[in-house]
Amino acid sequence: MKYLRLAISFLTVFPVYRKVASEKEMAASLYCYPLVGFLLGGLLALAAYAQMRLSLGTAGDVLIVVIWIILTGGLHLDGLMDSADGLFSGRDRERKLEIMKDSRVGAMGAIALAAVFLMKVSFLGLMPYPLKYWVLLLAPAAGRGMMLLPIAYYPYARPGPGLGRAFGSKASRLAWPLAMLLTGAAAFLGTGPGLLAGGLLITALIGIVVARVISTSLGGHTGDTYGALCEFTEMVFLLVVGIGLHI
Repeated sequence: MKYLRLAISFLTVFPVYRKVASEKEMAASLYCYPLVGFLLGGLLALAAYAQMRLSLGTAGDVLIVVIWIILTGGLHLDGLMDSADGLFSGRDRERKLEIMKDSRVGAMGAIALAAVFLMKVSFLGLMPYPLKYWVLLLAPAAGRGMMLLPIAYYPYARPGPGLGRAFGSKASRLAWPLAMLLTGAAAFLGTGPGLLAGGLLITALIGIVVARVISTSLGGHTGDTYGALCEFTEMVFLLVVGIGLHI
């Protein structure tokens, strides 16, 4: 329970762990990331139920995505914007990392934020009930599970200290596959070996490619790119499932 509380405090706005965590504790909490995703997803599914009962339509989908952002304190969106500013700057590796460290948001960061927000709202609008409940339950778990791939398998890109270095060299390579298996099992329970499970597999494959591209560009990953990959994975999962409904 200690590691779950630590993961909840780190990834959400709920301050259920108030102590200073060591690298070992941070690394151990990685196994709980998909569980935090399911917690967030459950809250979002409740919001979707309220949307359905109140017949809010598109306004309800916007509200769900806003609640999604509020529950995480915008942590991963901040990483998405910083990563977009750096990765799409066209500069060399060192300059990209400097741009990402700048607290100011550039044009590419703003575009990335708007694109992800609109994509999530649009594809949520395609989901019928009860599929929407399952998609909202799984998307945050998939995003937080995909964060474990660069944490465990890629070097930290910055030479100095940073939020992403808090895990040190203690992150287990088992965390990512176990997270994917857990999320995949939940997807299988949702619709069997069909839309959700297939969508999760495609999303994971795309995430692997994107993680590799980012690492090639930056020489590794940072705390910002972990968050960016989380947001990207959530969006892609909604996109893949939404397109799958119309194939």
